[in-house]
Amino acid sequence: MKPLPKESGFFVNITYTRVISFWMKSIIEQIVSKQIESIPIIGDYTCTLIKNYNDYKVHGTGVFVRISNLYLLISAAHVLDDFDELFIPLQEGKTLIKPGGEIIINNPKSLREHDDLDIGIVILDDVTVEDIKQNYNFVNENDLQINHKLSYLNSYIVFGYPSSWSKKSMSRNSFHSRPFISFTKSADVKEYSKLNRNEFLNIVVEYNRQETVNFKSKKMSYGPDLFGISGCGLWYSNPEDYKINASPKLVGIMTDWPISNKTKLIATRIDAVTEILRKKGYINFLESDMFSFK
Repeated sequence: MKPLPKESGFFVNITYTRVISFWMKSIIEQIVSKQIESIPIIGDYTCTLIKNYNDYKVHGTGVFVRISNLYLLISAAHVLDDFDELFIPLQEGKTLIKPGGEIIINNPKSLREHDDLDIGIVILDDVTVEDIKQNYNFVNENDLQINHKLSYLNSYIVFGYPSSWSKKSMSRNSFHSRPFISFTKSADVKEYSKLNRNEFLNIVVEYNRQETVNFKSKKMSYGPDLFGISGCGLWYSNPEDYKINASPKLVGIMTDWPISNKTKLIATRIDAVTEILRKKGYINFLESDMFSFK
């Protein structure tokens, strides 16, 4: 049997397949690289909220946002329910500041644990803003993405601070908190009703605790108990932006790790924040198409 000529479709198909495979691998690597580059940016917007001044107990996480001339601390309402007891660490915990400003918290119809909104906002006063700027940055309003369409690719980043990964060093008089970082995707829409949540208000993402990226060991490991990450951001890194210098978009605030299903994490859409502030007349911002408050 004569060998097939190099010009035959057989060899052309193999070459074409290899080129496509290499090209796809290259794109995926660039997308992942873009997501990893986003992590320190997100970290600069994110703080721990400590409840006990002496023990440095992490009670929740917060995100700093600027809309127009307002400087905001956004978190879950159940975290800010204890606002008077909360502190923000600066300079690795060598300094603790008590945030000041006007607080806006939704009141649930029944128990807080059944609250599908669960959003708290602090309009920070000038003194607090100056202190915060020493260690953190504020998300620009252009990087808030309302009307977000769900993605079933691993395009989301959860970045928060679990209590179990935070501790105070008595010898160095400093506070150290390792962030929980998860690259994840949207859960199937049918999961929303099982969790008593609505797609127009919430975003539900997957949490595979068995295979969590450990950036300290650079390996996959068993994930932490997530107490403490409530109030952190849910960020979206658009895979189509891998070639351009695009910032991650804040699409939600994490509020729940449901007892009924530990493989899911629940966020409230960032639209809730902008709509609350817009309805109260604090900002002139694009109206959400997802819902509105009366």
